[in-house]
Amino acid sequence: IILNWIHIISATIFLGTIFLGTFVIVPVAKEHLDAEARRKFICNFIPKVRGFVKVFIVLLVASGIARALLLHFTHEGPPSATRLGVFALKIFFAMVPIFIFALAPRILGKHSSDGLCCDPDSTLPCVNLMGVFTSTSTLLHLLAIGGGWMAVLLGVILIHMH
Repeated sequence: IILNWIHIISATIFLGTIFLGTFVIVPVAKEHLDAEARRKFICNFIPKVRGFVKVFIVLLVASGIARALLLHFTHEGPPSATRLGVFALKIFFAMVPIFIFALAPRILGKHSSDGLCCDPDSTLPCVNLMGVFTSTSTLLHLLAIGGGWMAVLLGVILIHMH
C-alpha cells in the first residue's frame, strides 16, 4: 500500500507541477508582472522547481519499477496479452513526460537551464499546433501533460484488470 501511495503522490506532484506552471503560474506572471520582473521570477523559480521535481521523478520511477516487479511476482493465473499490452502502453506514455523533462535542456538549449524557456516573451521559435502558434516549450509541456495523463488512465485500467 505504501508503494502505491509513493507512486501516486510522486506522479501527482510531477504532473501537477507541469500543469500548474503551464496553465497557472506562467499566465498569471504574464498578466501581472512586467517583462523584467517576470524574467527575474522565472530565473529564480524554474530552476528550483526542476530540482524539487527531480526527487519526485526518481521516486516515481523507482516505485513504478518496484510495483511492476511486485505485480509480476504476485499475479495469479495465466498471463494476459491484453494486460501486457495495456502495461506496455502505460510504460510508453509514462516515459513521455520523463523524457521531455530530461531532454528539455538539449531541445531548448541555454534557455532551459535558467528557466527562460517558460517565459511567454521568449524569442524561441514557435510551432504551429492545430492552427495555434505556440512556443516549443509550451508544446513540450502539453505533450508531457498529455502523456502523463494517458499513463494515469492506463494505470486505472490496469487496476481494474487485476
